[in-house]
Formats: sequence, C-alpha cells, structure tokens
Amino acid sequence: MTDPLEGLRDRGFLLAWDPMKEADLPEVAKLNEAIEHIDDTAERHSLGELTEAVNQSRADLGQIGVVGRDQRGSIVAFALDLVQPRDRNPRRVKLIGGVHPAWRDNNIGHALMEWQIAAARRWDADTRRAHHGPLKLVATADANLIAIRDLYQDYGLVPETWFVDAHRRFRPGEPPQLPQLAAPLSLLPYPRAVADAVRVCHNEAFATVAGSKPIGPAEWDESTRRPGAAAELSWVVMAGSRVVAYAMNAVVDDGDEAVGWTDRLGVLPGWRGRGLARSVLQASIWSFHERGLAGAGIGFDTDDPETVQRLTRAVGYENYDAVVAHALIVH
Repeated sequence: MTDPLEGLRDRGFLLAWDPMKEADLPEVAKLNEAIEHIDDTAERHSLGELTEAVNQSRADLGQIGVVGRDQRGSIVAFALDLVQPRDRNPRRVKLIGGVHPAWRDNNIGHALMEWQIAAARRWDADTRRAHHGPLKLVATADANLIAIRDLYQDYGLVPETWFVDAHRRFRPGEPPQLPQLAAPLSLLPYPRAVADAVRVCHNEAFATVAGSKPIGPAEWDESTRRPGAAAELSWVVMAGSRVVAYAMNAVVDDGDEAVGWTDRLGVLPGWRGRGLARSVLQASIWSFHERGLAGAGIGFDTDDPETVQRLTRAVGYENYDAVVAHALIVH
C-alpha cells in the first residue's frame, strides 16, 4: 500500500512528517494563531473551533491531517482536510493549513496542497455512495494575501465567493441624512405587523443565490428577537402594501464600544437598479447615529465584490475586510 506521506517525506524540507493526532491539535491551533497574527487576517480561529470542526468531520484525523516538525520537534507546518459528511451534492472538503513564516519560501505550501488534494480524493473514494455528487474542494484566504490566493489558483481553485465586511465611524459634525423616496414608494421603520412579508421578500431576493435556503416564519421571528437584534433600527421599503426592500439590523457591543450592524439586506429582483438598497442602508446608518452608536458595519456574501464596494462607499463605508472562498470541482 502506498504511503500517503511519501511525497512529503521524499521532499523532506528538513522536516519530519507525521499523520496528525488529536494530541497535536493544541500545538496546531497555536501555530495557526501565530500565522493569523503575522498575516493580520480578518478571521481568527481558536482551539475550540478547530476541535469542533475536526469532530464534525467524523473522519480519521490521521487520514485527513498532517504535521511537519522541525529538528526540535515543534510543529511548523500543517494541513487539514475538513470533510463535510452531511454535504452530498456536492461533497465539500474545506482545506486549511499553514506554514510558519520562518519556513516559507521553500515550496512547502505547494507540497501541502498536493497532499491535501490527494487526501481529499482518497476520502471521497473510500466513502462515496451512488447518490453522492461531485467532490468540491474549498479554501479561503484574505483578499490581500496574494501569495496564498495564487497558490490556490495554481491548483485549480478559483475565486467563488467574497465575504466582505465594511465599516464606518461617525464623526462629529457630520450627521447622516435620512433619505426620502417618491410615491408610490415609502421608507418605513421595520413594522412587526409586516414581519412575514419582510421574510417573504428576503426569500424571494435570495432565491437564486447559490447555497441560500428559504427561512421559515419561526426562524425569522427568532432572528429578530435574538440578543443584539435591533428590529427597532431596521427599515423597509414598501410599494403600496408590498415589501420590496429591507435592512435588518443589530447592535454589536464588544465592551469598549457599540456599533450598528446590518445583518440582512435585500431587494426584490424586479425592484433592483432604483437605489433601494442604498436607501435602506442610509436609513440604517441614520438610526445608528441617532441611537448614539460609534459607527456602522455590514457584511456581504457576494460573487460581485466591486458592486458591493460601490454601494457601501456611496453611503460612507470606508474600511473593508474581505475573505475569498476559492473552489474546485474534482471529477
């Protein structure tokens, strides 16, 4: 039987390569934390999150993970295929990994990518059933980490979805303005009397978005009443009695300051191109300022980051964090 680590061991890199063990996870998490700090990534991951993801994969850790140790026995490189056993069409595997900055520029990243793709193929072959769809590899990186994104694309993983967070702070003497709409449209604070109509609008607005699932009445109601949710700071646009656009907002308080955050934003397909998304965002920002919050933020999942930036810059957002998901369908 072929040794899955043969390719890594043949290259050496002055590292000792071993299958990942559960006992390695704290050191792997510590290495990953150091990498995220040095690269100043938008997302940070804890040992608890890593352990939970491994447990959810329901796979043999030694088959989906590998570690590289230096001469002192410290883990300085790792790769892990987080298989998603509940995903059947396609079968998704999330690739994560990293190399300590002191060991970069040795093509270790390329060797790890080759190992990860081969490991994902082995897992797929060992567990595949007739009803399963194709194997899909997914890997994320901050938009500004060009070397990592180039590495992904070298192995056929292409940008698929951008996860963009935009932020703005409120400055003294620059109060936001509440927009006005012409009849037959009306811009209104979120009225609970039409909560279900807003939910229906949301489902229609995202009906064609890949990975989006309709939200039921109970789930929607719960989302508007969870801690931090601020329905009173949310807005809708109505055309007569029909909801055609909305912004559902929240307050995020980290203990040092509180900011307004737009959780959900949508416009019905037939009403796009009229500036309605901009209007509900402007109204949201006005509400955040009136509440005395320090600033505003919003997160988008999009395949069109340029349009998102045009929209958010138009209403005063200035700072952006973007994470890009790259994907490859393996046939």
